[in-house]
Amino acid sequence: MKTTDDLRAALSYASPSSTPDTIGMIAKGRRIRAARRAVAGFAAVTVAAAVGLFTALQPGSGPDQPVPPVAGGAPNPVLVAAYSSMATEAPVKFDPLRRTLNVGWIPAGLGAQYAEITPWEQTFGGHDAAYVNGGPDIGLVVTVLARKRPVTDFSDGALGLPRFAVAKPTEPVNGAAAECLTDPKVPGSCPAIRWQYAPDAWARVSYAGSAGATPAQAAAVARRVAESVTLTKDQTVRMPFTLSGKLAGMTVTRTSTQIYSTAGNHGEAWSATVQLAPAGTVVKPTDDLLQVGLFVDVMLVPGDPSGRIKDRDGQPNTTVNGHPAWRAADGTAVIVFGASGTRSAVGYPDGHGDATAAYADVALLAHPADPSAWQPLK
Repeated sequence: MKTTDDLRAALSYASPSSTPDTIGMIAKGRRIRAARRAVAGFAAVTVAAAVGLFTALQPGSGPDQPVPPVAGGAPNPVLVAAYSSMATEAPVKFDPLRRTLNVGWIPAGLGAQYAEITPWEQTFGGHDAAYVNGGPDIGLVVTVLARKRPVTDFSDGALGLPRFAVAKPTEPVNGAAAECLTDPKVPGSCPAIRWQYAPDAWARVSYAGSAGATPAQAAAVARRVAESVTLTKDQTVRMPFTLSGKLAGMTVTRTSTQIYSTAGNHGEAWSATVQLAPAGTVVKPTDDLLQVGLFVDVMLVPGDPSGRIKDRDGQPNTTVNGHPAWRAADGTAVIVFGASGTRSAVGYPDGHGDATAAYADVALLAHPADPSAWQPLK
């Protein structure tokens, strides 16, 4: 799952006292991309076999034992588009500044929810509140791919997705041919479902968590979520900051937001990230978006006006707009502590750029604590 929280959580620094965690996000992203490419050949063979099964589709291949109703409800409305009308087809590219993914139902028990948009996919998901550090990665992931993108674009490491999953035909999802991604060690399981949510456009739901104590329960959750997924009229992505000047003219390649029901790894209530590429950049599906241009990352830790991650961030060595800040020696990263009560950072992952100058074009909202009051990015 490609969330800001996941990227932060895997950081490993030689010198934690002098290196910000936002830089570590980039290294983790590179490792994720390399792992996906390494398994692409194997995945292509699996997918080809799975698609062939559609011609002989027979309903009822998933767990057929009755399961009790599962508690749940609607996701955080900040992270998904409100349903207005069903799209007749998917676009060949998504706009990272516009949400069109609607998820009508999720199981209870998600302690964090997140959403991410790139030109090639939209994702919604969250970690299960029962997750403990070092334990199994449990939670929900919903991903819709843009039209004409192959199923090999799906991450092989989504929450709830079995390792070495085997595709088997199952009952249609909203009338569309679908397949279970079963756990080969659990015959009849269906913790993940993949289907064509629109012509030549694929979606996938995977789930493992407290609402799926048995394979049948996990399958029921995955199916109910899948049947609630649609593309709808686009809605503006809102952020706790706006962009001006040079940054306003740059191309947005990725937006990511995570909101916690309690607190994140560093006590944060939420985090929000935007990835920007030079104006006019045309990104390709093979591009590593975490290595293009620059990122702006903002998080809020309630009760801590600095937001400084004490075991990660370097000691302040400068000031920015009157606030204590840490600036990398080469100037390619800056973290500002306390502006609007947040921890806000700008960084150039390729090592080329003046982060302090770029930060001048980031305008934090005066009162960003409530995500429902955020504003359009630009």
